[in-house]
Amino acid sequence: MRRLKKKIQEKDDWKNTILKIREYSSEQFDKLLVYLSSGALVLTLGFVKEIVKVTDETDVRLLIASWSLFALSLLLVLISHKTSLISMDLELAGKKKKSDKTDVITDVFNWSALIFLITGIIFFIIFISCNL
Repeated sequence: MRRLKKKIQEKDDWKNTILKIREYSSEQFDKLLVYLSSGALVLTLGFVKEIVKVTDETDVRLLIASWSLFALSLLLVLISHKTSLISMDLELAGKKKKSDKTDVITDVFNWSALIFLITGIIFFIIFISCNL
């Protein structure tokens, strides 16, 4: 019986450790998205100003699209923070179904922010390669 209790305790400890690591990883993911999106926006603004000579003939659509995607990525991360808080409040209020739906919305916002960041980087790289 003692061995069984010890195994159960070890399993609970392991589960709690994994949950803490997952929570930390989620926090770091959000921070990283914000840092990368805002950094990309600032760096590309300066990079274009200093390196690429934008003239009347320069097609800036990809550049504007990349900046827009970086900004959208930042906005989606901000919104996902709010939906995450709403989801937790609903869970605490005992509204599991609504909490789960809001959790899905938070995931969609986070994945969209990541996709927008990656797409913005790709658009900027294409812009630079066409204009250097």
